[in-house]
Amino acid sequence: MNLLKAIGDGVKIASTVAGLREPAFRICDRMQDIHPSDQVRALFLAAAVTAEAVGVDPHDEIERARRMCAQAEGPHTYHVQAIRDYAAEEIVRKDRNEVP
Repeated sequence: MNLLKAIGDGVKIASTVAGLREPAFRICDRMQDIHPSDQVRALFLAAAVTAEAVGVDPHDEIERARRMCAQAEGPHTYHVQAIRDYAAEEIVRKDRNEVP
C-alpha cells in the first residue's frame, strides 16, 4: 500500500483528539517569531499542502478540526485554550506593535 495513502486513511478514520493537543500547541509555539498574519496564512498553507499530499480534502479536515474543538478542550487540559489565548491576545499584540 502506498505510504501516503495509508497516512491519509489514518487521518480519515482517527477519532481521538487527546494526542493532538500538545502537538498543536508545539506548532503554534514554533511560529511565534513570524509576522502575525503570516503565522495564520503559513499554518493554513502547510495544512492544505500536507492534506493534499496524503490524499485528504483540506476542507473536510478543517470541518473535522472544528468539530474536534469541544473534545480537545476537555477537563484538565490547557493546550487548546492556550492556543486560543495566544491567537486572541499575543498575535494581536504583536501585530499592533508592528504597525508603522
